[in-house]
Amino acid sequence: MGKFDGILLCTDLDDTLLTTDKQISEENKHAIEYFKKEGGLFTFATGRVVAGARIMLEYITPNAPMICFNGAGIYDFNRNKMLWSAFLDEDAIKVAEFVDREFPQAGIEVCTETKVYFSKTNRLLREHQMIEKLPDNFMDYHEIPETWQKVIFMVEEYDIPAIKKLLKESEFAEKYTFIQSSPYYYELLPKNSSKGAGLLKLAELLRIDPKKTVGMGDNENDLSLIQLAGTGIAVANAIPEVRAAADYITVDNNSHAVSAVIRAINDGNIAI
Repeated sequence: MGKFDGILLCTDLDDTLLTTDKQISEENKHAIEYFKKEGGLFTFATGRVVAGARIMLEYITPNAPMICFNGAGIYDFNRNKMLWSAFLDEDAIKVAEFVDREFPQAGIEVCTETKVYFSKTNRLLREHQMIEKLPDNFMDYHEIPETWQKVIFMVEEYDIPAIKKLLKESEFAEKYTFIQSSPYYYELLPKNSSKGAGLLKLAELLRIDPKKTVGMGDNENDLSLIQLAGTGIAVANAIPEVRAAADYITVDNNSHAVSAVIRAINDGNIAI
């Protein structure tokens, strides 16, 4: 019997597990390996697509399937297959057209289950492509042949409040889920998709007691993860809403937050 048997730990990547310069500290790496060795199940809960999250395997290998697309998919790296997905309907193109018309400066990135399409580029989209090492795949969103899984609208930070207001007051507000995933990204997701819902689905697939799940995060798209996990943990750099919803607040993402949480569980300072 390991110390962490039956515990599922899901952490956000950017600004939670990863440092500000997109690295994973040695302290976090060693703690995660110890957690897995002692029977714990570890994985990511990320907004990234599979290809963008796959680069993390150079540093850390989850031993449980990953929650991706901000909860609209669950992917198993060991079997290289999607275990579960939610998709946008055909009318989602109307949302892209609406944003394109009202915010012509917005970058538009369309994600399907297996591909990422760059439909309208700007500075932020090209930076995102570089960070996640995504190949060139430029195509007008009207011409994309596959079913969409999510769309990212990329605008400057000062435009985020306006695009949020526009979509929340639009005819699309009740039909889809909209979520901010970074200071520059506002996302269109299938209705009721969230990291928290993805966590509960993953726990069901793994036959893990939801009370034995741990969710860690920092941003608006992590709020449901914090709320629906058996134990929700915010990093110290999290937005106020996430900190307020958390059962525990740990150190910031540049201070080995995942390691600190694993140590606290190990020592009984966080009860699971």
